[in-house]
Amino acid sequence: MSYLLIGNLLMTLFVFLFFNFKEQNMTYIHLNISTMIVVLTNYPLLGHANFISKTFVLFIGSIDVIHLYLRYYHSDNYNIYIRYKWFHLLLALLFNISIPFIIMHSDKSVYLSSAYLSVSFFIIGLIMYQLSEVNRTVKWFQFEYLNIYKYINHPKRIGEYLFAISFMLLVLFLPKGYLYIIPTIFYIIYLKSSSLFKNQ
Repeated sequence: MSYLLIGNLLMTLFVFLFFNFKEQNMTYIHLNISTMIVVLTNYPLLGHANFISKTFVLFIGSIDVIHLYLRYYHSDNYNIYIRYKWFHLLLALLFNISIPFIIMHSDKSVYLSSAYLSVSFFIIGLIMYQLSEVNRTVKWFQFEYLNIYKYINHPKRIGEYLFAISFMLLVLFLPKGYLYIIPTIFYIIYLKSSSLFKNQ
């Protein structure tokens, strides 16, 4: 386990330093790439397959794919640059250190209802996140035209909040679940204070 934690730390630092040198203005993407690598290496090594661990891997994989798309194909209209990059690195380290513990203890949740509920929040988050791709009127049941997008400000950031909430619900009743929730609350505060994913 200690080797796995050291590997996660080194991978997180390597990815951060790589993007720190590569990008003139550093973006958020280092967190998503390091998290994806850590999850894809830790999950098969730890071998805990159950509802929470599988859902966790699915959450991380889905979020990372849409963030990669945003960063490299659709970033013109959004704030993707991070402030306080060392604090962003700290969040990445805390999250990637927690990943093996979440997977290992995923079968010890004392209450699964919140984990099931987390899927609903995640799906709503995906809808909100992708709603920002709609820049034209949406045909609604073939009767009238409604521009849904204009009624919602910063849907990508709202989607990101919902992703964070779904994660907290997923791990809420794991042993020492508060240790996973506290960094997530800091992440939500960071999103708000740094205007990350805000429409330009």
